[in-house]
Amino acid sequence: MSTNPPRETSPGDHSPTLLVFTLGPEAERRRRRLLPARLRDRERGLYDACMAEALAAGRANGCRLEVASPADVALGDLPSDARRTGQRGTCFGERFADSFDAAFARTGDDPRSIPTSPRVIAVGTDTPGLRTHHVARALALLGHDGDRRRERVVVGPSPDGGFYLLAANRPLGALLRQVRWCRSDTLAHLRRVLEEAGLSVVLLEPLADLDRRSDLEGWLARRGGRPAFSAGTLTERWAAAVSRALAALRRPPAPRVLGRPRFAPVPARRGRAPPTLLSL
Repeated sequence: MSTNPPRETSPGDHSPTLLVFTLGPEAERRRRRLLPARLRDRERGLYDACMAEALAAGRANGCRLEVASPADVALGDLPSDARRTGQRGTCFGERFADSFDAAFARTGDDPRSIPTSPRVIAVGTDTPGLRTHHVARALALLGHDGDRRRERVVVGPSPDGGFYLLAANRPLGALLRQVRWCRSDTLAHLRRVLEEAGLSVVLLEPLADLDRRSDLEGWLARRGGRPAFSAGTLTERWAAAVSRALAALRRPPAPRVLGRPRFAPVPARRGRAPPTLLSL
């Protein structure tokens, strides 16, 4: 973990916050098990790459960077401009809601009392397709002023019925605690809860997250046909490494060659030849 202090906030500092919500690479790997145990290092590397890409997307958009994870989780080395925060709660919904609202509290102002409110964008570490323009689009949709935009929530949907991004310019904890999490209808229920509270929900383009082995294989198949697969982003380079490792596991083992064949000399015998089966 980096020992450099994160950037301090001050009153009037309304930089948006990118909040990476994660259990840590080892816990995420055990929960999903996308790859065989012998490829554990490849799976952890892919999660680390997803986190690095998410932080880079926030950094490029001038965001304050925060990583929310359990206190007993080893995250490795975070960049010096990222701040680590904890998670409180007994279930996913409680921990996510608390982390989301706490990110607003750390901006130094009450977002309900100022015309230009801080913005928080929450993402995970299982969406390898997340890029700078997704964060930029979410910030643009939230806007900087006006009551109408203060009542807007931006959501990045996932094909499996969940979401990969949640952005707002006000705390949502009380509403987030009402959502049915980790289900195929989580996104639909989230939209219903938000809209019933009078909030407008705007959707970004869908992005696949990696919850199952089939999700990983589908993403690898889609990315593998592109020329930048092995030379593009950090996640693409790790995807190339994972693809090569999986191909090596599927390849049948070559026959083992112990050495050159040896020919044993047959001693010559004098006299009659030994009887054969035909002569018996």
